[in-house]
Amino acid sequence: MSTTAEIKRLFTEQGEKITLQKGEVLFHQNDASDAVYYVVSGSLMVYADSGDAGSLLLNKIEAGKLVGELGAITRQPRSATLVADSQVRLLAIPTPRFQALLAGQISLVESMTLSSREHLLSADRARIQFGKTHQKMQKRLASLSEEKEQLEELLRLREELEAMMIHDLRNPLNAVVISLDLLEPLRDQVKDPETFDRIITLAKNGAERMTGLVSTLLEIARLEAGKLTLNIGEFDLASLFTDVIAAQQPLAKESVRIINHAPPGLIIKADRDVFFRVIANLLDNALKFSPSGGRIDLAVQILHNRSVRVSVVDSGPGVPIGERERIFDKFTRIKDSAHRERGGTGLGLTFCRMAVEAHGGAIWVEDGPSGTGSCFCLQIPQD
Repeated sequence: MSTTAEIKRLFTEQGEKITLQKGEVLFHQNDASDAVYYVVSGSLMVYADSGDAGSLLLNKIEAGKLVGELGAITRQPRSATLVADSQVRLLAIPTPRFQALLAGQISLVESMTLSSREHLLSADRARIQFGKTHQKMQKRLASLSEEKEQLEELLRLREELEAMMIHDLRNPLNAVVISLDLLEPLRDQVKDPETFDRIITLAKNGAERMTGLVSTLLEIARLEAGKLTLNIGEFDLASLFTDVIAAQQPLAKESVRIINHAPPGLIIKADRDVFFRVIANLLDNALKFSPSGGRIDLAVQILHNRSVRVSVVDSGPGVPIGERERIFDKFTRIKDSAHRERGGTGLGLTFCRMAVEAHGGAIWVEDGPSGTGSCFCLQIPQD
């Protein structure tokens, strides 16, 4: 009879049946050697504790193999933790009884010693491989740490450059606006007063748009840094809509209607100046995409959780589904259904998102109620 057959016969005759379910532990590393096991079916995963690195998978023991014989022979504690990889059926013989059964059976002792040697060699190979992998990971972590420091430095330099450029732009813009104001009294001294007025108006509009862009950049920078302090107060939403429409109507295309659906006397809590800028940006965006003869609706709804939801609905081409998240990123411009980019800096919607989120709310875009156009929705809590 072969040694393998002898071992199987020994455990079949003398062993106690044990069944483990997947994930159950047969024994833990450093436990006392209480028994020797024969794997009838299923498989066991062998793990060794590697300190800070956690548990290392050393080996997998399949059916027909012995488990724990080294501890029985050497009387040493368990050198690893064994976990069932599936349902496992075993036959167990307590260590003292197993040692007594081996007395005089040299061939079985030799066979189990060779089997234990293979287990040790397998564990050594796993430890060597783990050591190499650990060294590679340490080098990679060092490299990533260095890259992280470089990225943080680049980010800091970029933020400093942005702040410097923004502040440096404000002074010349203010000088331009003041110079234009000083030029206006000279209207009657030029040969073509009408042309003079158009040039002054164009220059003022351009300066105001640049001033607005610089203000938006500053506010975005403060929002990103968490340094924008909100002045929360109560105000009439319908009145705010009226003020926004009055400011934006001159920019509307011919015959584009802007309709205020907010009921008079609806009081909400928010930073009025910041909220004004948000609605103005959304309305400006809607005007860019609305055709002549189009319509823009400003609506409001009080939800069951007392949050207020504002909707700006236009009659434009709509926003493609693939761009509905991206359009709120900095410097991203919306494309219409023909994939043409429209004018703008790509900062207005970024400001809207950050300002709404600073109020604890959310903003998104969806199809208009009739399936055409866009509906930009924002929701902020009132508690």
